[in-house]
Amino acid sequence: MNGATESQHIEQAQLEVEGGERARFAYPTLVLAIVSLLYAALVASHWDTGYIDFGDGNYMYLSWRMSEGAVLYKELLAPQPPMHLLVGTALAKCARALGVPMLYGFRIFSLTVHLLTAWLVAAAARRCAWGISPSMKPWVGVGAGIIYLALPIGFWWSLGYQSEHQEIVWLLLTFLLILQGGKTALVGAGLCAGFATLTNMTAAPYALFAAGYLLVRRKRVAWFYVVPFVVLVLGVVGVMEWRTGAYLENVIFNQVGSFPRRELLPPGENVFTYALGKIQREGMDVLRLEGGFILLALVGLGLALRTKQSLPPIAEFAVWWAIFSMCSIVYVSKGGTMDYIFCLGEPYVAAFAAMAVAHVIPPVQGIKWRELFLDTTPLSRWVLFLGLGLVTLAAPIGFIRATLAQRSYELDAHTTEQVVNQIRRRVPEDGLVLSPPYYAFLAQRRIAEDYSEIFLWSLKYHNEKLDGIRGRGVETVERIARLLNEKKIAFVVLDLDQTGRIPEIREALDRNYIPVRQDELRTLNTRLMFYEPKR
Repeated sequence: MNGATESQHIEQAQLEVEGGERARFAYPTLVLAIVSLLYAALVASHWDTGYIDFGDGNYMYLSWRMSEGAVLYKELLAPQPPMHLLVGTALAKCARALGVPMLYGFRIFSLTVHLLTAWLVAAAARRCAWGISPSMKPWVGVGAGIIYLALPIGFWWSLGYQSEHQEIVWLLLTFLLILQGGKTALVGAGLCAGFATLTNMTAAPYALFAAGYLLVRRKRVAWFYVVPFVVLVLGVVGVMEWRTGAYLENVIFNQVGSFPRRELLPPGENVFTYALGKIQREGMDVLRLEGGFILLALVGLGLALRTKQSLPPIAEFAVWWAIFSMCSIVYVSKGGTMDYIFCLGEPYVAAFAAMAVAHVIPPVQGIKWRELFLDTTPLSRWVLFLGLGLVTLAAPIGFIRATLAQRSYELDAHTTEQVVNQIRRRVPEDGLVLSPPYYAFLAQRRIAEDYSEIFLWSLKYHNEKLDGIRGRGVETVERIARLLNEKKIAFVVLDLDQTGRIPEIREALDRNYIPVRQDELRTLNTRLMFYEPKR
C-alpha cells in the first residue's frame, strides 16, 4: 500500500508540474493571440485601393500576368528569384477561382505572413532569453512578438505584397532550426535557407554565414545543412535557366547592373561616396523611426553576453546572426533599395529589445505599494520605465498613424481610383496601356511589352546605351516606341522621371499623343502625366 501511495504522489506531482508548465505558456500565448487579432482588425479595417509602394504593385502585376500564362524572366523582367512570384501566381489563381477581388487576396496573405512572423519572433526570443528565469521566458517571447508588430518600417512594408516578408519567415525558420541543432533540424535549416535565397537574393549572405559557422564550429554535422541548401538552390536555378534562358540575366546581372555607374552619378561623386551617402541617409531614417528599439536591442544583447559561463555554445551563432541582420541597411547601396530593407533586422531588434525590457520588469514587479508612503524611490522605477516607453514609442506611433492615414503611401485611395477609372474607361479589356504597374493591375489591363519594372528597364536601357550595345533594354524601348508611333497604346500614364526620360519614347509621345490634363500628378515619389492618342 505504501508503494502504491508513493507512486500516486509521484504521479500527482508530475501532473502538477505539467499543469504549471501549461499554465506558464497558456497566459502569454493568450495575450499574443489577442494582440494578433487586434492587429489584424486594425490593418484589415484600413484595406482599400490605396497605392502603398511601387514594388507591391509591380509584384502583383507580374503575378497576375503569370497566372494568365506569361513566362517569368523570358517574357517578364523581374529582379528577384522565383519563389515570391510563384506564390503570387498561386494567390492570383485562387482569388480568381474563389471570386475574391485579387487585391484583397494578396492583402490577406501579407497580413497572415506578418502575424506568423511575429509568432516566430516570439519563439526566437524565448530560445535566446539566456540568463532570464524560466517563468519570464514566455513573457519575453510575447513582448518580442508585440514589439515586432509595433516596429513602424515593418508595419508599413508588410501592408503590401513584398518579397522580404516571405524571406524573413524562411530566415527565422533557418535560425530556429540551427539553434535546435540536431541533424534533422539542420536538414530543415538548409532547405529553409534555400527557400529564403530563392525568395530574395538578400538572404544569400545569411545562408552562407550559417554554412560558414557550421563548417568551422560543427564540422561533423555541417553537411546536413550545406548539401540540402546547395542542391535546392542550384537545382531551381538550373531549371529556371533551362526553361527561360533568362534567369541569370534577370536575377544576377540586372541586380549587379542596378549598382550606380560613374557616368550616371552627379559630377564629383563616385560609387563609393554614393553608397556611403545613401547608407547614411537611409540609416538616419531608420534611427529616427526605430532608434529607441535598436538601442534597447543592443542593450539586450549586452546583458545576454555579460555572463559568458551561462551561455550555451550556440549563443555565438545567434548573436552574430542578429548583428548581421541588423546591418541589413547596407543593402541600400544598391539602386532602388531604400530604408525598408531594414525589415530584415527587425525580428532580432524585437527579440533582444524584449530581453532588455525583461531585465527592467522584475524590480518593477517587486514594489510594495504600502511602503511607498515611507520611501517613494521604488516608484521612480515605474517613472523611468514609462519614460523609456514614451521615448521609444513616440516616433513609431506617429509613423504608424501617418501610414494608416495613407500619408506614407505612394498615392491615396481616392486619387488612385481616379487614375484606374481613366484606364478602364479609355483602354479596352484586350487593349494596351503604358503605366506604372499598380494602376494596370487594378484596372486588369496589360502593360505594353509588360514594361512594369520601370526602374530596372530604364537602368538597363541607359547601361546598354553607355556600353554601345543593342540588348533587351534597347530593343524593348524600340518596340514600345513603335507601338506609340502606330497609336496602339490606348492610354499612357507616364512616369516623367523614369520612362519619360527615354528619348525614343518621349519623341513618339510628342508626335502621336496629347496630354489629357494640364498639370502633372505628383505622388509621394513620382511625377505623372496622362496622354491619349491624337485623333
